[in-house]
Amino acid sequence: MTRFKIRKKLWKVATVTVLSLATFSAAESAQAASLTSTSPTAKGVLPTEITPVGGIVLDLIGQNNSRVTSQLGSNKLFKGRFNNGKPADYEGNPGTIGIQSGFTSTIIDALGGGIKELAVRFTLFDGDTGVGNFDHNDNTLLVNNINFGNWGSVITQNTDALGNEAAAGVSGGGFRSNTLDTGWFHVTDKSNLDNFYTSLVNTQEVVYQLDDVDPNDNYYDFKQGIKSSIIKVTQAPVVEPSNSVPEPLTIFGTLTAGAFGVALRRKQKQQQKATTNT
Repeated sequence: MTRFKIRKKLWKVATVTVLSLATFSAAESAQAASLTSTSPTAKGVLPTEITPVGGIVLDLIGQNNSRVTSQLGSNKLFKGRFNNGKPADYEGNPGTIGIQSGFTSTIIDALGGGIKELAVRFTLFDGDTGVGNFDHNDNTLLVNNINFGNWGSVITQNTDALGNEAAAGVSGGGFRSNTLDTGWFHVTDKSNLDNFYTSLVNTQEVVYQLDDVDPNDNYYDFKQGIKSSIIKVTQAPVVEPSNSVPEPLTIFGTLTAGAFGVALRRKQKQQQKATTNT
């Protein structure tokens, strides 16, 4: 076999290998609910460090288009009625769901002096704010004491414990009764964004709370449904600079070249060994 034919054959092997890996990755990703892993902000798909469900995810887009994301692990969140639950310090109305710290001045400065838009993701079992549930349109999300919206208006996705789509599908609004739902609050109102940014500068933390029109009538479980492999994940605030994601063709080209190089070196070593043995 000529050297040209050998190289041509190796190129086909390397290309098939890369395409197989890409196909496997796409199939694996398709199992996860896209609603839970894609933020409604302009940045879209979440960083890979963020789990597909569980905890509280905050996605901030700065005035300079930088992105700051954080995840507060579900093991740090509230469970129970807000007059009888854990942690006990979180009881009351509004009741506290969780508190995310770690927003240092360096991270806040990375936002370029303000926030263009933000999104917050919650995973909640038995929220009872779905259409027809007794708390529909009764509950409000407060973040640093700023009204971020109605829990009954959030479109949610039912998943299993690892984020794969489950039988109840997508809600018409709200976190449903006896269902593990995950959904996003999306904030674009300039006044709310400015007030939240100021609170972030002053406190360097984010306090998530639920305000109920008729409190203590529901049992909330912000820990439910998350398996132990991801229940303790807490992603501290991380800055993603603008234009940090390579183009798809660049990624494919790098993988293809790398796979071809490995295959070529393996073939050359095999030829050298055969020559030595003759």
